[in-house]
Amino acid sequence: MGVDADRLAASGGLPSEGRRPGGARVWVRWAFVAIAAGLLAWAIVRYREAIADSWSSIGALAFLASGAAALVALGANALSWRAVMRAVGLRATRREAASVFFISQAGKYVPGSVWPVVAQAELARDHGVDRVRALVGSLGAMVVGVVTAGVIGSVGTTVFVPGAFAAYWWVLPFAAALAVLLAPPVLRRLVSWALRVRGREGAAPEIAGRDLAVATLWSAVMWLLLGVHAWILLRQVAPGPSVSWPLATGAFALAWLVGFLVVFAPAGAGAREVAFVVLLGAVATAPQALGFALASRVLMTLADAVALIVGLALAPRRARGRAVHT
Repeated sequence: MGVDADRLAASGGLPSEGRRPGGARVWVRWAFVAIAAGLLAWAIVRYREAIADSWSSIGALAFLASGAAALVALGANALSWRAVMRAVGLRATRREAASVFFISQAGKYVPGSVWPVVAQAELARDHGVDRVRALVGSLGAMVVGVVTAGVIGSVGTTVFVPGAFAAYWWVLPFAAALAVLLAPPVLRRLVSWALRVRGREGAAPEIAGRDLAVATLWSAVMWLLLGVHAWILLRQVAPGPSVSWPLATGAFALAWLVGFLVVFAPAGAGAREVAFVVLLGAVATAPQALGFALASRVLMTLADAVALIVGLALAPRRARGRAVHT
């Protein structure tokens, strides 16, 4: 990130512990990334022929359709973020909000899950939102996405993976409990705690229930569209009656959540692929699941790149330089 670290630390944009990552922490992060990348490379080499066969079964039309679904899903995610940000004071058109959100998503590729939130908070300042309220909104939007992923992922994999319900029925009550985090009072306490961790005292501004409902609806639309993206690819590499859209949606949401929680890995690299192999074990072989995961990774990265270009194109000229710097 090009943003000055001291200025971000003063604004509460960086974690309070140490503000600037120490040398040991940096080495640990990059060592994790190197190990994950090495294990992924080893798996690719080991299964290279089977993976090549899986990729060869994905036609150009399937790639285009899957990529289009991923790109539209990013648009739904931007609308989810805008719904929460409007609750904390963002006064921006859909075009302006999409510009801010699409540009900020480049932060996913920096190790540490905080960077998209930092970028959103910084860029939202161009639209009249102070740093604290912008950080509150971005954290709230992140919680909405994480909780929605957990609920949809739990339901999709428990109900639609063959034989899973009998062993993992208890996941459904857990998913219902997880949804409680989206109740306005609970979310406010959660965000207030996150602010204290980042050195900001006081209660977070309240996000109204209506705004949360709109954000949750758009987040659910995003995951369902990403399920379409996953289902199109998965049915090409592992054709069969057990490969359904709800299963693909649930597996994608849970695998994304695993990658998100492994904060050291940029955009969940390595962790998400391993999660796919585990979650899809009932409907796909390891090489098929890995081939699908790599194809999905390529398309999601391309979608993020297209979104970044769109975001820069939508940004007003006066804000474009600041956006690139951030």
